[in-house]
Amino acid sequence: MSPEIENTAFVVHLLNGDVNLNNQHYLNYVRAVSDCHHETNDAIDLASLYRGYLDCRRNKARTLSVSEFEVEQEHQLIELLNEIEHRAYAPLPAKAFVITKPDYREIFASAFRDRVVQHWMRLYLEPMLEEQLATSVFSCRKGKGTFAAQQYVAQMIHDVSEGYTRDCWAMKLDLKGFYMSIDRRLVTDRALCFVGDGNSALRYLLVVMLGRSPEVDCIRCGDTSLWQFLPSHKSLFTCGEGKGLTIGDVLIQHIANLLLDPIDHYIKGVLGLGYARYVDDMVIVGNDKKYMLSCVPLIRQMLATEAGLTLHPRKFYLQHYTKGVKFVGAVIKPGRTYISNRTVNSAFGRIRGFNAIRSDRLRRRNVDRLVASVNSYLGIMRHHASCNIRQRLIAAIDDGWRKYITIADDYTKINVRKQYSRREQIRRLVKSKLIWKH
Repeated sequence: MSPEIENTAFVVHLLNGDVNLNNQHYLNYVRAVSDCHHETNDAIDLASLYRGYLDCRRNKARTLSVSEFEVEQEHQLIELLNEIEHRAYAPLPAKAFVITKPDYREIFASAFRDRVVQHWMRLYLEPMLEEQLATSVFSCRKGKGTFAAQQYVAQMIHDVSEGYTRDCWAMKLDLKGFYMSIDRRLVTDRALCFVGDGNSALRYLLVVMLGRSPEVDCIRCGDTSLWQFLPSHKSLFTCGEGKGLTIGDVLIQHIANLLLDPIDHYIKGVLGLGYARYVDDMVIVGNDKKYMLSCVPLIRQMLATEAGLTLHPRKFYLQHYTKGVKFVGAVIKPGRTYISNRTVNSAFGRIRGFNAIRSDRLRRRNVDRLVASVNSYLGIMRHHASCNIRQRLIAAIDDGWRKYITIADDYTKINVRKQYSRREQIRRLVKSKLIWKH
């Protein structure tokens, strides 16, 4: 790193989050207030772009794409800055592949340099969105997430039912082909209106990122035969011209929240219902079952008018709260939550995959992967009534792995024994080479 970058204090002047609604009763549009104190210059320089790079590489420092970028880090950032300043920036072809769990989904992975740009954009958009979004929206927001969403719904049921003493109903709604149904021109106009005229670089990048068609020049990876199992409304290749945004880009997740913001405020503020949303999963809680049903056509109309989206006709649920509400990987019941069966089955499936590794040499090489995978599930389960499930999950680990790991007494995590950790193996390798060299 050059002294110029190393000695720079990376201070980013974030855009002010002062926003307003056109109408407090009918939210046709969400826009920035005309007199908010947005910066009038491009507000992009090497320091702020470097901050976007640091944000992008967090927890990914060991990946190949990051390592390749870091070889010429300064050159790459300067080149990106020049391209943006001269309005010559064009995203590189993305890698497209299909995942099979929990469902068949098409994923587009942007090149690392393009993810750096998206993270720079996120640093500006995030504080503005935090001022605008409803508190009941939990996807892609700091301090929120799936567990916070589950807690919110549980508390909402408790409050609406007055401590489980009154009848209360929970209704679940889902959007049909959410990301693939988004109109690119509509969402671009909405985003430009939201950010205002203050930051020309941000406006330019919004047009580039939201208006592009990544399916045109993408590189298909993995098993390409899996595309045949995707419905037409779940693929950018078949969802229609000018439709669809990529799943996997951090920018798109923020923009999706902005697109649904009028609907979020409408359900809470105008219809007066208890409400929570995570991406495209919505939970509505109320005391009047007939009124809740009468609101569904209004919500459907609002979605079509404001976002060009539709409700999934088959993914509809309305039952008494005592039956339980399935939401983002958990089943919420009065006073307790349980982990969903799909998550449990997925966890045991991962264990079976690792147990199929029989060679000690391969086990030593993969023990870090085993621990990371198992701990990710245990981390989810520890927030729910799942002690017996955690015990059974750890017991399912083959005895051949036991000499490489230790198990916490409360079954909330497992650890790699020090002598088998990757760091220790690298240390020993370096030490042996030094001894051999001398």
